[in-house]
Amino acid sequence: MKHLLLTAIAAVMLVGCGNPEANRALLDAAEKGNIEAVKQHLDAGADVNAKDRDGQTPLDLAIQQKKPETTELLRKHGGKTKKELASS
Repeated sequence: MKHLLLTAIAAVMLVGCGNPEANRALLDAAEKGNIEAVKQHLDAGADVNAKDRDGQTPLDLAIQQKKPETTELLRKHGGKTKKELASS
């Protein structure tokens, strides 16, 4: 039973990674520096390197808006800038 529950949770998390609404919400929260919302969206499976229509990532937005706590949190979760993603 425990195995089935873990499998179901993993499936929900994977689906969340491709969720444009969750990714948009993460981008908005990062830009505002709303660290609690960023944590919630990451925990819910939003893509830490989601891109907005200009190719900006949550990390790009947090850096531009001078949100150091949000920047640090995104980095800890594997967040990269648009430039870093392009060079990898």
